[in-house]
Amino acid sequence: MGRKSAETPELPMLEPDAGTLAPVRDVEFLAMPVRQILNRCANPAMRFRWTINPYRGCEFGCVYCYARYTHEFLELRDPLDFERRIFVKERAAEALARTLAHTPVGADQIALGTATDPYQPAERRFGVTRSLLAVMARVGGLDLSITTKSGLIVRDLDLLGEINARSRLSVNFSLITLDRRMQRALEPRAPRPSIRLAALERLTSAGIRCNLLMMPMIPGITDDPGGIAAVMRAARRAGAANVWHRALFLKPAAARRFLPFIREKFPALVRRFEDYYGRSTYPPRVYDERLDAIFGTLKRRCGFDADESRDTRPAAGVAAPDGIAQRQMSFAAGFGGVARQR
Repeated sequence: MGRKSAETPELPMLEPDAGTLAPVRDVEFLAMPVRQILNRCANPAMRFRWTINPYRGCEFGCVYCYARYTHEFLELRDPLDFERRIFVKERAAEALARTLAHTPVGADQIALGTATDPYQPAERRFGVTRSLLAVMARVGGLDLSITTKSGLIVRDLDLLGEINARSRLSVNFSLITLDRRMQRALEPRAPRPSIRLAALERLTSAGIRCNLLMMPMIPGITDDPGGIAAVMRAARRAGAANVWHRALFLKPAAARRFLPFIREKFPALVRRFEDYYGRSTYPPRVYDERLDAIFGTLKRRCGFDADESRDTRPAAGVAAPDGIAQRQMSFAAGFGGVARQR
């Protein structure tokens, strides 16, 4: 097992007297007190340099979700634990305020929701994401991206508007198919496509930059050009600024959930997935190249810039580096009492 991060609790967290919260249906919530919520991303290929995940685990239960491996750090190796045992990060806003008070993140992007959806159903009850946004709304000069499948994000339009006025903000809506039956099979408890598109339109109407994430593209299931184009056109009508894609990759923890699903629901594709992923986490390069070509063509047809990269960001209203540092220093002074807590 890999080295635990500063935010990973020891196994006694799983004991009932260590913070078990009341369950909902077959989902168990467990309190996870944290001292650190802002984590540095060391992967140079990523656009962002910092990540925040308000929860560990995700109720949406997407069968392809790569992040199931994160529960293995807690010795929870049943792939269904990821969607049935949700860890709620307590005092996360206080931890974020304390970190931003003495960590000059500067112009480096913060990505909210890289491993679990920050607007999964638990957020209605616990409000961890909203508490984090409230902290960031007071800072200014940040570069924040939020990734979600949920329409719940419109609840926080007030805070998102404040952040958008003082920082660089983008919201990425994950949507890989408009076929409701297919979507429900792949993402059992995630909001239907029409809800995501309506939320995207609400945010873009409020002046917030939104993008479409078609991730992952699943070979033989969601990679039909006609289906891809339908999603792109719908997102473009709703105001999406750009679309990004990536083919399915299967870490072992994800494969233990996904491959049985394929054998049950798509038996004719079993051989193909064995060929693609039997010896590799990633599909063959030729598949990626074919997918890239399809997306390049369809982006142009649907009105997106086929050459626009993930790094292209709107510059209006964003403070220069000195302004960012000054705002963050002012924020540190305002939270002096929090910053001294250990």
